Amino acid sequence: MDKEVKKMRICVLSYHTSPVNPPGIGNSGGMNVLIYNLYKRLSRYHQIDIFTSSTEPLVVINKNLKIISVHDNTISDFADAILDYWGNRCYDLLHTHYWLSGLVGLELKKVLNVTWFHTFHTIERFKSINRDRARIEAEDEIMKKCDLVISSTWREKSLLKSVHPDLKVIAIPHGVDTSKFQPALNGHHSILYVGRIDPIKGLDLLIEAMQKIADVRIDIVGGQSKDHQYYESIRTAAARLNVRFAGPVHPDLLCDYYLNAGMVVVPSYYESFGLVGLEAMASARPVIGFKDTGLSETVGDDAGLLISRGIKSLRQAIQSLINNPDLRHKLGLKGRKKALSFSWDRIAERYLKIYAEVNKS
Repeated sequence: MDKEVKKMRICVLSYHTSPVNPPGIGNSGGMNVLIYNLYKRLSRYHQIDIFTSSTEPLVVINKNLKIISVHDNTISDFADAILDYWGNRCYDLLHTHYWLSGLVGLELKKVLNVTWFHTFHTIERFKSINRDRARIEAEDEIMKKCDLVISSTWREKSLLKSVHPDLKVIAIPHGVDTSKFQPALNGHHSILYVGRIDPIKGLDLLIEAMQKIADVRIDIVGGQSKDHQYYESIRTAAARLNVRFAGPVHPDLLCDYYLNAGMVVVPSYYESFGLVGLEAMASARPVIGFKDTGLSETVGDDAGLLISRGIKSLRQAIQSLINNPDLRHKLGLKGRKKALSFSWDRIAERYLKIYAEVNKS
């Protein structure tokens, strides 16, 4: 990276979840991983404050990166608190993450003349289940008022442009720690699921598909979301299978689960990017998922098996990898090679270039 980067003061909003919360439980997921890893690298060049709605104490990651908890829970009160900080810090850029932070951005934009970037992470109108009309309208308003939307895939960018032709949007993928997630010999055929136990993550599809596949262990890494009834239904459906519920796992231990798996299944009904797929690829593990998700861009047709949505097709894909260790190995090696181009340092370079445009203007 260019050592002559002009230092900026950046205000980052992650209203509903702190980036230091462990992913895989409640509201924590790939967004937490992105925010923590991205801004830790960008803080080598810029002064960054990340604000979250929490009662936790201040977290100092390094001299240029702080996570500041704001105790005001409503959108308007949270925005007022940010304005109080703004007066002392005079930020050069506002970057909001997820639609709830975008609502705060809408409030700030009413009174601040500042460049505002927004990353949705998930977009309601593109989900296949449980669409919320009020959220769709709010996200449309965020698109109208922010200066730039940063999408994680070209696919999502194209979808956004089809709905909002005048929208200024660019695509920058998420990254992965290729030094933490390392390949190892793949001599077994167990199945790994990583993610929240939440209806949109499609764990029910995996459990249903496995009902007719014998003698295969499934490791489920992640905690339940707020939908306790869904969690209990998964536990009941999995009762006769060889399933281990590991619960949330510390990020430093997660890589061991990938190494002990033969394949990783991402059965989400909606996946804007699929960070789990990228972690699996970095670990040289083949990925099974649905081709109508963001996995089509990261995994593609050479680092796993992306299939049409359905229980039968999912079962067939799993069975084919169980029966073919050579194919698992081949797909895993290709995935590792592809994952190297998604290192966090490379992704941070792309953000640096985009942020630098703010200074020029």
